Amino acid sequence: MGRPNDYAGDLRWGWQCPRCDADVPVTRDAGSETFLWACPTEDCPSAGFGFSSRRRARIALREYREAYQNIYR
Repeated sequence: MGRPNDYAGDLRWGWQCPRCDADVPVTRDAGSETFLWACPTEDCPSAGFGFSSRRRARIALREYREAYQNIYR
């Protein structure tokens, strides 16, 4: 993940799965008190977990999306 001061964009909406473009919510895991994101589409395995804040989870989701899109360029 990038620097802590990276711009996370609009934190309210617009976060999409890198694989299938479904809207992805960022939620808090009560068991570990960390944040996670997981694609809500049943046949999509994309997920990220263990983030210390909602902002960091969204930055990681954005970076994963950018990296995934650059795989076949």
